[in-house]
Amino acid sequence: MPISPNNSITVQDGRIDNEFVDWRIRLEHDLNNDQLLYGLIATGHKSGGFNDTFSDPTTGLTLAPTYQEESVTLFEVGSKNEFDLGDIPTTFNFSAFYNDYRDQVFTNLLSVEQALEFNSGAPVDPLDATPGALVVSFSFNAADSAIYGMQFDGKFELPYDINFNWTALWLEAEIENSQEIQDSRFQADVAPDEAVFQSIDGNRLPRTPRFQLNASLSQIFDVGSGTLDYVISTGWRDSQFLTIFNSIDYQNPDNPRRRLDDSVDAYWTVDAGMGYTHGDGALRVEAFANNLFDEVRTAATIITQFDNTRFFTRPRTFGVRVRYTY
Repeated sequence: MPISPNNSITVQDGRIDNEFVDWRIRLEHDLNNDQLLYGLIATGHKSGGFNDTFSDPTTGLTLAPTYQEESVTLFEVGSKNEFDLGDIPTTFNFSAFYNDYRDQVFTNLLSVEQALEFNSGAPVDPLDATPGALVVSFSFNAADSAIYGMQFDGKFELPYDINFNWTALWLEAEIENSQEIQDSRFQADVAPDEAVFQSIDGNRLPRTPRFQLNASLSQIFDVGSGTLDYVISTGWRDSQFLTIFNSIDYQNPDNPRRRLDDSVDAYWTVDAGMGYTHGDGALRVEAFANNLFDEVRTAATIITQFDNTRFFTRPRTFGVRVRYTY
């Protein structure tokens, strides 16, 4: 029997207590004044919380199911270096890292009846999301994750005060030891055979492109009455997923339905800006163009039984700013 919206939701009344200690250990060895090696181990926590308060029709009691704190332990080694490449002052840094993420919280849509079952540890019945059932956003400690990779960054100080900066990142982010999660892309009262709990072990965390590149070219020079400067920056993001389901169609894995697509193709962006500072700096005029080539990609998506709603990155924007200090 569906839980009525008129009596199942009550005034919010939840409580959770978390206590944790974080620590950080860093070792550094300076090879000389311009080169060093380091190692780092650090921990971090994010406090837990509680869900909406609702009534249990079998007991008459109200409860706000809780979720516990998340924790992460970071292991990192790296090197920082400054040297001359020929006549060009150069910076080159490197790091390798591993994040051991525990008790990661995910949020899913469940009927109140299903949320009660989930909170009790009982098997969750998809049929409990019958027509008219009240659906709530339900957060819980769902999985562990392994997040690791390498980052490189550097700088070249070129002639004529031209600077070239760059970064490169390789990132892996895999879900591990997860609880099965209801496929909320389907409604249990419409597709009960598909709105079931599925394994997401081995899936990639949302918004974690495997490779990323960034670079910028900048310069500043005198023009008699003041200084002129410019910067051109570009970035590349590898393909990525936007949900924990990674576009998987569990019923049709070899021919997935387009509605379930949460992927974003790789893309480049280019930004540019130029500025003029007059005299002692009281007056500054800037012109800018962001996303110069109008590369628009999906930033977020909501996939339901009947549609795939997408929200997009900003299109090309440009303008002028004037600042006067007195």
